[in-house]
Amino acid sequence: MIVFRLGERTYGFSTDKVEEITTMLTSTTVPHSPNWTVGLVNLRGQVMTLVDLDILLNKSDSSGDDWYKNTIIIHTEENPIALKVGPVIGVSDVLEEQLQASGEEESIISGYISVNDDIVSIIDLDQIFKEKEEV
Repeated sequence: MIVFRLGERTYGFSTDKVEEITTMLTSTTVPHSPNWTVGLVNLRGQVMTLVDLDILLNKSDSSGDDWYKNTIIIHTEENPIALKVGPVIGVSDVLEEQLQASGEEESIISGYISVNDDIVSIIDLDQIFKEKEEV
């Protein structure tokens, strides 16, 4: 599991879909796109959507980009997507029995785990993009 920060909160998701982690990327705004879509980025000739996870998860409009430190590139069934995140804390091995389920079926947050005395909210990437495809 890759663990990172968004503002004051700590999140993580499985590394199964992670292609790479890179630094901040410059984006080009796309008019009339959802507020969680920052724009398009070009990474070594590959154009992809840059998604602001803070807006997507917390519905908060980040004040500036002071917190934006890294970009996580994930692969989906259609195209790779770039996720705008704060500092990446690291990669941790997680055992199934360590997870505490969120209790909500079809929730973006599938559960919680304690990593280094910090509560990490586990993001269900499939659920995020399933919901956003319906938009």
